[in-house]
Amino acid sequence: MTITQLRYIVALDQFKSFAKAAEHCLVAQPTLSLQIQKVEQELGFDLFDRRKNPIITTKLGKEVVEQAKSTLKEADKLFEIAGQWKDEPAGNISLGIIPTVSNYLIPSIYKKLQSEFPKVNFRISELPTLTIIEKLESEEIDLGILATPLKISNVVELPLYYEPFVVYYPKDAKEKSTSVSMKHIEKYPLLVLGEEHCFRHQSLKICNRNALAKIESGSVETLKRMVDMGIGVTLLPKLAVDKVSERIVPFQSPEPAREISMVYKKGFYKTKILNKLSNLILNVIPKEYHKKEKFKVIGVSIGQD
Repeated sequence: MTITQLRYIVALDQFKSFAKAAEHCLVAQPTLSLQIQKVEQELGFDLFDRRKNPIITTKLGKEVVEQAKSTLKEADKLFEIAGQWKDEPAGNISLGIIPTVSNYLIPSIYKKLQSEFPKVNFRISELPTLTIIEKLESEEIDLGILATPLKISNVVELPLYYEPFVVYYPKDAKEKSTSVSMKHIEKYPLLVLGEEHCFRHQSLKICNRNALAKIESGSVETLKRMVDMGIGVTLLPKLAVDKVSERIVPFQSPEPAREISMVYKKGFYKTKILNKLSNLILNVIPKEYHKKEKFKVIGVSIGQD
């Protein structure tokens, strides 16, 4: 029984499909199927019930899968130790990032990930906060990048930077202020992201509004288009704004901001990758956002992105 075979078993248990498991493992489906059959022959019993759709892991199979996960975790530690000696990080990293951060961060760092981590296989997913936490708990992902503080007992938070909120006005807005307070935007309908996004709830906290906004959307780009149509105003993450415009106005000091952190489950051991990745991210974030002293950090509610 090999490490590769164990990875195939865990993948099939996770995806309940030979095709999806093979795609995840970057191998041909017949190869994955054959290797799993070899393990079953070696053990003397079936790990999966192939008559079901989706495939079901058998009772004995579940025990094998759990042991395989533990074995793979220990094997990954060996690769990490080897990487430390070689002075070059190696291994696999699954990274979950909330959408309101990934839309600007991933394009900024993706090529650098490939050049700075040639022996690390990164798998990056855009996920809401609650899903990231759930996947950290189940060890389906290694790291998350999201808004904090979360204050979850077994999750470690490593603050990276502090991102201010800005106001995005319609084209015909008469505002001429270089910074805004609540009185400047109260007369406009507020457009916000949907319920699953923590950026929405932070926006409502800033604006002291309990009522539902006029428009709720799943993406920042849709909100911006709605504002362009003159329907209302919206709040945006500063780093998601890709151009200077008189319609994009900061708040008065102290500016409301969100804390963006790297999070991981206690016991995470790939510290060399963690530290190097954190530095890589900070290198693309303006230094003025590295410290929180001048900002008013807006809290996060668990259950949203």
